[in-house]
Amino acid sequence: MTKKITVHLAAFFAAIAVMWGLLVLTSIIPNEKIYEGLMESADYYGNTEAFSFENSGKLCDVADNYADAILLNILWNIDSSHPVYSSLDTKYYSGEELGVNYGLYAALNGVAPDTDYSRYWHGSVIFIRPLMAFMSARGVKAVGLAAVIILAAVCCGILVKKRQYFAAAALTVSLCCVHVWNVGLSLEYIPMFIVTMAMCILYVLLEKKGDIYVTVLSVIGGAAAAFFDFLTAETLSILLPLLLVIIIRYSDDRLEGNGLPLVIKSGGCWGAAYLMTFIVKWAAASAVTGENKFVSAIHSAEVRIDGETDMSLPMQIISAPMANISTLFGGDVRVDGGRIALGLILTVLISGSICLLLGSKKPPKAEITIAVLGLVPYLRYIVLSNHSYLHEYFTYRAQAATVMALCALVWLGIRDNKPTKKVRQKVKR
Repeated sequence: MTKKITVHLAAFFAAIAVMWGLLVLTSIIPNEKIYEGLMESADYYGNTEAFSFENSGKLCDVADNYADAILLNILWNIDSSHPVYSSLDTKYYSGEELGVNYGLYAALNGVAPDTDYSRYWHGSVIFIRPLMAFMSARGVKAVGLAAVIILAAVCCGILVKKRQYFAAAALTVSLCCVHVWNVGLSLEYIPMFIVTMAMCILYVLLEKKGDIYVTVLSVIGGAAAAFFDFLTAETLSILLPLLLVIIIRYSDDRLEGNGLPLVIKSGGCWGAAYLMTFIVKWAAASAVTGENKFVSAIHSAEVRIDGETDMSLPMQIISAPMANISTLFGGDVRVDGGRIALGLILTVLISGSICLLLGSKKPPKAEITIAVLGLVPYLRYIVLSNHSYLHEYFTYRAQAATVMALCALVWLGIRDNKPTKKVRQKVKR
């Protein structure tokens, strides 16, 4: 047990060291190298709405230009002459009453930052800062989307090579249902999908070596999710890989029990690493600045849990999952009753296959585990109800795990109730 704990802690601190090291290294790039790309980006964001509908009037097509402008503002305010300090004490100029788009322009023209944003690692700077030396934000988004698609295709290719045809199909369907092509609309959306697809590849390649590989990867995935993400769809980095592992092992008759102990251990490793990565950031930022960064970070977390909206907290808790379901099914407004009804009807129809499963002579095995993984996004929506309600236009993508889980339950229902060769011969006689 001591050896396993040591291995997992070593994996965590190694992951932090590598990611933080890359962040500091890329922060050394002089600002004059990225000025042209940032100015072109500032021109672009200056002519767009903070939240714009890019392809249609549906919320799944919303681009978060507000968050992108802040991210680029932070990137500019990283001082290449003090890369360690400024990569921890991240700030931006708010633009005050003129807004963050103006704030980006003003920052590029020498106005000092006035807003602290050190609660996040802003790990995407590792990719964005070097790319900004050659292109604007629109080019970076195109490169990011291409990376997501390529990684997803590689993962599907590996699954097909392993003859895991259902797993490859389920992954493809789940990504399409959450409009993966739209993650290129904002810089904010891309990192979590890159992390998720990379983790899926690693889980699929290494899961056969043993459970410890799965739990160690979960530690790395939790650290990476906290390092790169802005609370978009962070649970995908653990849910999709674990679903693939359960499906693969079940298909190969290698699943021990119902797989739930592995999911609990892996989920615990992921959650601990996710939380510890934030704590390391706040502690490091507090140490180098002499300011208590925990206070603002914890206050921000409280706001995302029960912050004020135009409704009571109980109604907000109910509305957050409904809003995300609405967006998944193409809602035009935050809580589109018609789209929710359509989604529930389709879900009930799909779940009919589960009734067939319950009538199987075989005892349930992986069904409970898969159902638990598919329901986790809704637990997240309830816990962070304020954030999930207000930002459902990107948090809804966590339901890719729910879609894959439903597909898997249907697959299990068909697979476990398919007559064996002996039964088919008996029926013919």
